Amino acid sequence: MSFIKSIAKKIINRLPTKRLIIFESAPDLSDNTKAVFDEMIRRGMNEKYKMLWLLSKEPSPDLPKIKNVSYVKMENSKKILLTKYMARCFICCNDWHESLRKGQTSFYLSHGTTIKSLSGYYNEFPERMDYCLSAGEDVAFLCEKEFGAPREKIFSLGFPRNDILTTADRDLRPLFPDCDFEKIIVWYPTYRQHQNGSVISGGSSLPIIHDSAAASRLNELAKEKKVLIILKPHFAQDVSYVKDMGLSNVRFIDDSFFTKNNISSYEFVGSCDALITDYSSIYYDFTLCKKPIALIWEDLEEYKKVPGFAEGVEGLLDGGEKVYTLPELCDFVCEVAEGGDRLRDIRYEICKKVNYNADGNSSKRVVDFIIEKAKL
Repeated sequence: MSFIKSIAKKIINRLPTKRLIIFESAPDLSDNTKAVFDEMIRRGMNEKYKMLWLLSKEPSPDLPKIKNVSYVKMENSKKILLTKYMARCFICCNDWHESLRKGQTSFYLSHGTTIKSLSGYYNEFPERMDYCLSAGEDVAFLCEKEFGAPREKIFSLGFPRNDILTTADRDLRPLFPDCDFEKIIVWYPTYRQHQNGSVISGGSSLPIIHDSAAASRLNELAKEKKVLIILKPHFAQDVSYVKDMGLSNVRFIDDSFFTKNNISSYEFVGSCDALITDYSSIYYDFTLCKKPIALIWEDLEEYKKVPGFAEGVEGLLDGGEKVYTLPELCDFVCEVAEGGDRLRDIRYEICKKVNYNADGNSSKRVVDFIIEKAKL
C-alpha cells in the first residue's frame, strides 16, 4: 500500500497546481485570514481563482454565497486530499496548513501577538510552512521564540484584522437604547475558569468583581459617571453570578451580538472609548486606537507561574494602567469618564513597536506579499 501511495504521490507532484486558494481560521471565517480573504474578494481574485474555506463544522445554508467560493468541514478535508494537493496556496491563522508539494506556498497569519508563554501550546513551526506573519518588526522575535519560526520565514506587515481599528468610529448608543451613557468601555477578560470547574491562573471567573457586592459597586459608579461597561467573557466562563443581576451599566455580550447588530467585533472594539483586558493580545491591537487601556493584574503572580509571560514582552506592556483592586478599577472608569489618558505618550511609542504601521493598509500589504510569493 505504501508503494502505491508513493507512486500516486509522484504522479500528483508532476501535475500542475490549480487556481485554488485554501483558507482556515478559528472561529470560522474570521481573524487575519478573513481580512485577507475580503481584500482578495474586493480585488476580484475570485474571478480568477477558486477559494475553499476549511470550517470547524458542517457548512450552513446562511454562509456567504460568493462566486467560486466554497466551504467544507475540516474533518472532511481528508476526503479532499487530492484537492489540497492541487491548491496553489494555503492561508491560515490557527492550525498549521503547510505546503504538501512543490509549487505550493503556505502562509501562517497568526491570531495575535502573544503576551503569554506558548510553551506546550504549539508544536515546532513546520518545516513545510513557508511564511509566518508578525504584526511588527520589533515583535517578530516572538514568532521565533514562541512559534519556532525561522527568522527568514517571518514577514512583518501588520495584522490585516486590525485595519478597522484605525478607522472605527461607529455611534454605539443605538445598540444600547435602554442605557443612559456618554462613554463606553469594552472589557475582554481572558479565560480563567471553565464551567466544568477546571481553573486557569488565579481561578476567579472574572477578576476584580468576584461577587455580587463588587459587581454592584462597579455598576453604581459606572451609572453615576454615565459609563457603560461591556463585558465579552470567554464562551466557557461561568459569569452567571454577575450576569443574573441584570445590572444597568455592566452588560454582557457574546459573538451573536455582532451578527445581530451587523458589526464586526473589532469595529465594535475600535468604536469604544477605552479597553479593559489582561493577558490578551488585544492589548497590542488596541494601541492603534489611541485610547486608554487598563490591564487587570490582580492575579499577576499566579499568571507568572502558569502559563507565564513570553520572554521579552514586559516592557511592551507599559501602555496599560495596571489594575490590582476594585478601587483601582473604579479610578480607571473615572479617568475615562473625565477624558483622562495619562499613558497616551508611552502607549504611542509602544504602538509603533508592536504594529508595523497605523495606516489601515495591512490587508493590502499582506495580499500583495501573498500574490508575489505564491505567484498568483
